[in-house]
Amino acid sequence: MGPLTLPHDAMLTEERDPETSNGGNTGFYPGGVYRYSKTFHAPADWAHMSVVLEFEGVYQNSQVFLNGVRVGGRPSGYALFHVPLDEHLRLGEDNTVEVLADNSSEPNSRWYTGSGIYRPVHLLVSEQVHITPTGLRLSTVDLTGTTAVVAVVTTVVNQGADVAAVTVSAQLARPDGAVLAPETSDVVVPPGEERVVRQQVVVGDADLWSPTTPQLHTATVTILDGPEVQDVASDEFGIRTVTADARHGLRINGVPVKLRGSAVHHDAGVIGAHTLDAAEDRRIRLMKEAGYNAVRSAHNPASRALLRACDRHGFLVMDELTDAWFRPKVTHDYSELFVQWWQRDLEALVANAHNHPSVIMYSIGNEIAETSTRLGIDTNRMLARATRELDPTRLVTNGINGFLNLIAPQDDEKVAAKTAAAKNSDENPNRNLIRVLNLLLGVLDAMLDRIVRLPAVDRRTRDTFSDLDVAGYNYMVGRYELDGRLHPHRVIVGSETRAALTADVWPEVEFRPHVIGDFSWTGWDYIGEAGLAAKVYGTKKRQIYYPYPALLAGEPVIDITGFRQTQAYLNEIAWHLSSGPHIAVEPVTRSGEVSVKKGWRATDSVASWSWAGCEGQDAVVEVYTDAPKVELFLNGTSVGQADGGRDGTHLTRFRLPYQPGELLAVASTKAGAEVGRRVLRTAGDELVLTAVPETTSLRADGADLVYLPVLLTDAAGELKPGADRSVTVTVEGPATLLGLGSGEPITEEGFASDTHRTYFGRALAVLRSTHESGEVAVTVSAPGCAPVMVHLDAVAAPGA
Repeated sequence: MGPLTLPHDAMLTEERDPETSNGGNTGFYPGGVYRYSKTFHAPADWAHMSVVLEFEGVYQNSQVFLNGVRVGGRPSGYALFHVPLDEHLRLGEDNTVEVLADNSSEPNSRWYTGSGIYRPVHLLVSEQVHITPTGLRLSTVDLTGTTAVVAVVTTVVNQGADVAAVTVSAQLARPDGAVLAPETSDVVVPPGEERVVRQQVVVGDADLWSPTTPQLHTATVTILDGPEVQDVASDEFGIRTVTADARHGLRINGVPVKLRGSAVHHDAGVIGAHTLDAAEDRRIRLMKEAGYNAVRSAHNPASRALLRACDRHGFLVMDELTDAWFRPKVTHDYSELFVQWWQRDLEALVANAHNHPSVIMYSIGNEIAETSTRLGIDTNRMLARATRELDPTRLVTNGINGFLNLIAPQDDEKVAAKTAAAKNSDENPNRNLIRVLNLLLGVLDAMLDRIVRLPAVDRRTRDTFSDLDVAGYNYMVGRYELDGRLHPHRVIVGSETRAALTADVWPEVEFRPHVIGDFSWTGWDYIGEAGLAAKVYGTKKRQIYYPYPALLAGEPVIDITGFRQTQAYLNEIAWHLSSGPHIAVEPVTRSGEVSVKKGWRATDSVASWSWAGCEGQDAVVEVYTDAPKVELFLNGTSVGQADGGRDGTHLTRFRLPYQPGELLAVASTKAGAEVGRRVLRTAGDELVLTAVPETTSLRADGADLVYLPVLLTDAAGELKPGADRSVTVTVEGPATLLGLGSGEPITEEGFASDTHRTYFGRALAVLRSTHESGEVAVTVSAPGCAPVMVHLDAVAAPGA
């Protein structure tokens, strides 16, 4: 492999393999071993400097070498870590850094992880007396009205041979740039030691950070040796407080907030695990536009890019530590290393999150069934206490699945023995559980709420919940009302519920103060857990995951391209952000086919009335509204009138033969006053390839992106979902095609090719800038269509 730009997801360019041990966990992408090499010049004047490499995340089992000598590494694929280079630098010469990422032990995750240096890397060069890389911590320690007290905690290290007497100056700037008077403190730091300097700054008439006003201050800390500047550290932060109790619920700055949340895996859709600010900013912006106000980083620490986006957009974050403790979920997962590394990984989680106002809660685990045992209960207590010691300003939770705790083996020694045997034979340690769940899938869908209300579930969870600030309930909506009575002081968050049930779940959240919110699984589709939520045609066999060529989970709210599906509009109505109506149509091209629909997806309907060649076939039209009455018209003639919500929460279905024309839904009050209307029109016969970029310029910094939706439409821009074909994207000039794909959950295609088939008339291309400026010419072509030329400008990055 030739030169490449970091961050880089090596898994994305692997050929998908039906035989990979990863199976559907990663969408049939295999892992591997990857070696990165970079040569750089170390000036002679670095002789008395601190030189450190900062890695935001390398997947996984990384080792870092400098001039052939191992100088660091990290087993975790998600942890922030630092590698000092000073000892082995060749000053005045070229030096070579090599990074080995070993993702060859498969499977090691239940989802697509990416491989290699998929998050950014930074070279930090400082004087010997400096602020440690994560040594600036900012928090709001008091808020009375609009007067805030901000704690500025700075860790200063002295790597020199002499005692250092320095001044620490902390200065805050308001969101408008106005600078407050600095706070100064003197400190003496012995050689080879650290000192923590604690300062407080009073901010009058503070601009508070909240979901509706995400105002960011800037803190700058300067280390001075007399008049000479030794080091400067700066970071954005928000002035805000977070509290939660069973009577008042969650409050940000004293104002009640209900979490309309979603769990999100870290892959960025068609660009895989490449972690870039532009990708995460777009994701969070689109999620906020869809009505969400919170995200759960499932099931690993969030990237800085995601947290920065959440800070900017006023999005609240549950930042999660891990998916496994000491019982494995797949053969080679992090349970192998958790006991040895949890303290360092927890420190890295908190260090990464601390200054981000969007982070209001840490989750110390996900569906850790061993929390039903004494060892698990003790571990939960230990982790919760350690988290509070590192950061007492945020809430601590753990996402517990009551059903899994109910059926979990209680003998830790026997479990350990079975685990060891499974690893020796390279078998999935949970293969029997998966078989049982496949057999019981339909039964569990219908009975889960009853099962989790059993007294035994309370007995298997209550000790763990007692050590948490917020009890995380995975798929335990059935206990919300019950536990409000049994445990009146318990604060509950729906840490995981099915996205298809958001409209049914929300009233259980909205009217119960002890339930602070809901995180659906999921609001944004992802690679891996292949077929989990996909509606599959041509079979009646129900199973949790599907075989090759299943690629995506197939979640029902926002697909991997950022396109809002039917469930997104139902959510808006359930959250009282819209009254509707919204119209969607089950694919008429699949009319009459047998299919399997699972509990994670209610419908695969499409907002289109363009189904050429399906005239006369049975069409199912879904109308979503919170209005009492709905009437549907086809070409001006009433198809029928019905009560709103007749066929489900806010859902009314109409069945009619497909006929081209205009489909109109009118929602009204009981008295007949119109509330709203929505129209779908049949596309014309012509087929037009459409490609309009979301932005037309890129910063030439190697990290900026342009998203280019590709649509098949008629001349008026009406989508044609039945006209799917392969599209090809070619790029000339200073940009590269980083990914091309669609929201189709079951396909043999990947995302690294320049050709991909549309899905219901849609695809997405993502272009990445280089370090060169100039004009970029993008050509999009497809059989039977005139090609489209798109022009972009790559502009020099500031300071370049």
